[in-house]
Amino acid sequence: MASTISNATLAVTITEAVTLNGKSYGNINNLSIPNVNEVDQRILTIPTSLIEVVKYGTAAGAGTFVRANVKYLRITNKDDTNFVSIKVANGSDHYWVKLEAGKSFELHNGLIESASTFSAWADINTIEAIADTAAVDIEYFIALT
Repeated sequence: MASTISNATLAVTITEAVTLNGKSYGNINNLSIPNVNEVDQRILTIPTSLIEVVKYGTAAGAGTFVRANVKYLRITNKDDTNFVSIKVANGSDHYWVKLEAGKSFELHNGLIESASTFSAWADINTIEAIADTAAVDIEYFIALT
């Protein structure tokens, strides 16, 4: 089977803008990620119990993404009040990110280091989430090559 999907370049733009005392501050940062040929986007309700959101592996499957092919991952908390805790894990090694209402978290590869002093990168196996006070909706966007 020959695919009819052509690779494309993902454009990611981050804009910061604030005016203080009549003076504008901020920046626009652009990132281009070439050769993207797969994307996955989903809105998911996260309960107050820990659930798996994304799984990394060596082969694609339901909810599983090839670690080496993931070039961009964004998780956004779509709630207007409550935070969600994001757990990025490699087996028993992991770190947590508090993702407050309306905020986003990005990853650009599948590596983690969770030690108090750096020793070596390890492969991310899963990304899990748990809502704090009440269920929250998150949106994730993943781009792969």
